[in-house]
Amino acid sequence: MPVSCYSQRILNPFRGVMNIISTGGADAVTIDGTNWTLYIHDNFDCPTDDPEDFFEIDMPDIRFGDWNKKSGLIRSPLIASYHYNEIQAIGNALLDAVQEYAEQCPFDFEDKYELWLLDGNNGEPLALLDSACSETEIHPPDTLAWEAGIRCKQEFLPEQCFSDKQTITAGEQLSRFINQRAGTNPSAQWFYRDRFKYGKGLNGINLEKKYVGRELSARLFPKLLIQDQWPDQAQTTLVDAFIQWLSPYLLVLDFLRDAQREVLEHTASNQALLVDKMCLLYPKIINQKSINAARVEAMMRKSNQIKTKDKAIETIEYIETQHSLI
Repeated sequence: MPVSCYSQRILNPFRGVMNIISTGGADAVTIDGTNWTLYIHDNFDCPTDDPEDFFEIDMPDIRFGDWNKKSGLIRSPLIASYHYNEIQAIGNALLDAVQEYAEQCPFDFEDKYELWLLDGNNGEPLALLDSACSETEIHPPDTLAWEAGIRCKQEFLPEQCFSDKQTITAGEQLSRFINQRAGTNPSAQWFYRDRFKYGKGLNGINLEKKYVGRELSARLFPKLLIQDQWPDQAQTTLVDAFIQWLSPYLLVLDFLRDAQREVLEHTASNQALLVDKMCLLYPKIINQKSINAARVEAMMRKSNQIKTKDKAIETIEYIETQHSLI
C-alpha cells in the first residue's frame, strides 16, 4: 500500500502545521509531532433493503484512534458497521504506517497552492488566507477577511487597547489594518508557488482579469505570511509585535533564512510552553541553547502547575473528609 507523508499549514488564522501520513483511504494527523489521530475516510457503500441496490452516503471521516509512541494506540469506539472488518484492515494498515514513519516528522510542505488577500492599491500579496496541496482542492474561501484569531484577540498585547468609539484589542486593530488595506471590495488570488522562486497567478475572487496568469517574484510574497511594510509607524510597530508574538508557530516554516530563524527563536523563547509544544515540528534550529532553555523552563512550569493542582486536590479532599466527620 503506497504511503505519502507531507505537511500543510493551518491558516486564517495561522496556527501551526499539520503533519500527515496518508495511505490513500486513511490519514493520521499530528499538530505537535507526538500525538497522532488516525482517521479513515468513510467512502463505503451502505446496503438498502434490496441487497442488489446500493447507494453512497456522505459521512464524516471515521476516527479510528489516537497514537503516540509512549502509550501506543488508544482505540476510538466504532459504531457497528456493515464494513467493520474492512475498516479494521484499513485502520491497522494506517497504524503500521504511523509506527514506521512518525519519527521522520516533520515532513516536507505540499500545500504549494496559496490563496492571498491582495493589496487594494497595487494588487500585490498582502496576507495568506488559505492553501491547498493540489489544484483539485482549491475552493472558494468562507471569507475574504484576514483573521487574527480568538487567541490573538485575547492574548496579544492584552494591556494595549485602541479607542475608536469603542474599546478594541490589539488583535482586532491588527485585523482592521490588514483588511482596510485590502480595500472596500477586497480581492484574493490563488498562486502556484515554487517556494524559492516565483508565484504563478491562477484564478481568484473579485479578481481583475489582467492578474490571471501573471508571475510574481518570490520577494513580493511576505515570508511571515502577512505584509510587514507599512506607511505608518504605529502600524509597523503593531505588525512587528504580532510577528514576535506568533514566532513559536512561525518557526515551523521551512523556507526561513537562518538569520530570520535565529531572531524568531530568540523572541519565541519568551513563550516557553508554546516552544516546548511546537519544537518537534521545527525543520531547523539555529540556536539550540535558546530552545533548550525554553524547554527546561516549560518543564519546570508544567511541574509547578501539577504540584499546585495536586495541592488543591489535597485541600478539597481534606475539607470533604473533615465535613464527613462533623
